[in-house]
Amino acid sequence: MNWLAENALPIWVVGAIALAMAFIVFVQTRASGALVAMIVIAAITAGLLLLERYLETPREAVERSLYEVADRVEANDMDGALSYLAATADPEIRKEIVTEMPQFEFEVANVLGEPKIDVDATGNSATVECRGVVVGKLKRDGMKVGADDRLTLQWIRQGDRWLIESCTSQEDWNRALGRRRQQK
Repeated sequence: MNWLAENALPIWVVGAIALAMAFIVFVQTRASGALVAMIVIAAITAGLLLLERYLETPREAVERSLYEVADRVEANDMDGALSYLAATADPEIRKEIVTEMPQFEFEVANVLGEPKIDVDATGNSATVECRGVVVGKLKRDGMKVGADDRLTLQWIRQGDRWLIESCTSQEDWNRALGRRRQQK
């Protein structure tokens, strides 16, 4: 049933078809029952669309949290980014945020494309595969930098919040940074 709460298209299509059928019956028969049916169909469709709009499924909550983390990074808000880490999160993630983020001034931090989000059956953990991009400059010398990477994030629900528990990257940024430092 989550698919219905995440996508308004089936509601629109079924509502439009039912309304069209009731309209055809009304035009052919001029029966007041068909007019009442049109009003009821329109009300039910509107109610379902409002419900779909205001219900947030676990998948939608994870997606919202993912974009909020990107917004925190783009705003150079280290404490805000750290607030999205679970208490059980990999300590390396926290260490990397605390040591690396202050060295940069981010101009852009975005999730590109549609993230692939799989929520487990219990609704308490999720896996997100996405493509992230950051653009900014080094604070020490103003050099422009950017990164584009595919990430896999493990999220867990704690209360009404979704928090990052682990993150893996396709790129080995430590190795890449080490190579860059050796070239200097």
